[in-house]
Amino acid sequence: MTGLSAALFGQLTAPAMVVALSPVSIVAVLVLLLHNDRPRPASVAFLLGRLVALAAATAVFLQVPRLADRFAQPDPAVTAWLLGVFGAVCVGLGAWLWARRDDAGAQPRWEARIARLSWVGAAAIGAVFVLANPKMMAANGAAGVLIGATVAGGFAAAVAIGFYTVLASCTVTAPVLAYVLFGARIDPALARAKLWIQRRRNLVTSVVLMVVGVALLGAALRGI
Repeated sequence: MTGLSAALFGQLTAPAMVVALSPVSIVAVLVLLLHNDRPRPASVAFLLGRLVALAAATAVFLQVPRLADRFAQPDPAVTAWLLGVFGAVCVGLGAWLWARRDDAGAQPRWEARIARLSWVGAAAIGAVFVLANPKMMAANGAAGVLIGATVAGGFAAAVAIGFYTVLASCTVTAPVLAYVLFGARIDPALARAKLWIQRRRNLVTSVVLMVVGVALLGAALRGI
């Protein structure tokens, strides 16, 4: 498993946290658990759609360093530059959300629509929430570039992508697993968590994005 190391897993933790702490996806799965007519299949399908989208997007970005090496002389500066771009995107999005940190806003219309989704629709929206979210795609890009520049071999790359995907989905997996195990008994706790996240979503996301963005910029300046 050439290239796999504790250092790589540590570096993947930063972009994974950007994805894991995205309030939109957490709120979406809580809505499915609390208000969908079939909460178990709908929430599990949402989680599976998310996992597939995360793995696929990361695998695409994994090819970027390899394509750069194919058409030019291998240069670690290419990877460092790409990480710098992703870091700058994270910092910029974080600063924008920080300016809007006190704007909780009304309940989004999509929450009511998600509550009525079938398990097929839930799987599709789980993927869409990954692929249509700029900060998630920036994080996936950073993870893919890190893996592509560090790991040699398909199996090792699959292990690294699997680690990133599972860690990036831990905040969605946890409530789904809890509901599968305990059922509606945990509804009050899920409702409290949903309310807390809705009130602080911009603040939490902005802090995470800026911290991770600075970490990626630091890695870029060090040249990996």
